[in-house]
Amino acid sequence: MQPRDLFGVALRVLGVWFLYDAFNAGLYLAMKEANLPLNSQVSMTQDKLLVGFYLALAFVLLVLANRIVALCYGPDRA
Repeated sequence: MQPRDLFGVALRVLGVWFLYDAFNAGLYLAMKEANLPLNSQVSMTQDKLLVGFYLALAFVLLVLANRIVALCYGPDRA
């Protein structure tokens, strides 16, 4: 594997990580909306923004990974 291939894999792994974070924050948000007793000082609006941010970042990293690699390493010569 070349470094550009490893970089693409790393981008996709980060995308999956942010997708996991979005799921985790979404689950926490659902618990808040169900009025479960949680010890939190964060508003639901901030939680919704966090879920949206994680989903957007995961989308960019997973869908546009090849373009990001081409932007960083230049066009593929193979």
